[in-house]
Amino acid sequence: MKPIELHHSNLSEQVYTYIKRMILSGEIRGGERIPEERVGQLFGVSRTPIREALKRLSEYGLVHIKPRSYAVVVGLTREETTQLACVRAQLETLSARLLSEVGSDDDFDYLEKIAKECDILVARGDVADAFEKDSTFHLEIAKRSKNRHLYEIYEKIDAKIRLSWLIIKLPLDRLESSINQHRKIIKAMRTGNPVLSEDLMKHHILHQLTY
Repeated sequence: MKPIELHHSNLSEQVYTYIKRMILSGEIRGGERIPEERVGQLFGVSRTPIREALKRLSEYGLVHIKPRSYAVVVGLTREETTQLACVRAQLETLSARLLSEVGSDDDFDYLEKIAKECDILVARGDVADAFEKDSTFHLEIAKRSKNRHLYEIYEKIDAKIRLSWLIIKLPLDRLESSINQHRKIIKAMRTGNPVLSEDLMKHHILHQLTY
């Protein structure tokens, strides 16, 4: 196995990104052990940057580190995924309503840019990056709502939201349909319609559970 070429000033960051992608792509699943030895061989690094990366992933909420032992991917059940979606729907409808009231053209233009990038990634079949960009889209709505506490709460559950995509396992056509709803949500917020913004966002989140 040929080691990946790294910039040694940023080893843990690159290892962090690699392991994070392995998890969010479903290559390693909930409850499975992080293959630290394989990652070390692939990157040609010692255990130190790997443990630093795992610590960050633990703080983010994607892995659980066993005391003086190894790390495993955090697991979610289907029931937990449904519960999470209900909580997420409440947070996101509030974000959408607030942004419809305080958002600027710059805010909505930026969201349009992210939505377009999501469309491109789904069209390529790049599911992992599409999930990443979709997460950015929703985080930006919360951030731009100008309610710092709302954003901080949403940011704390972001990792579990991403893991829930792996449980739901939307087929590509349903994923594309879900991603395409972004434009309608942006339009409702841009035109200052809080009720429609809330309704579209709630449908967007909960519709994913109907598959």
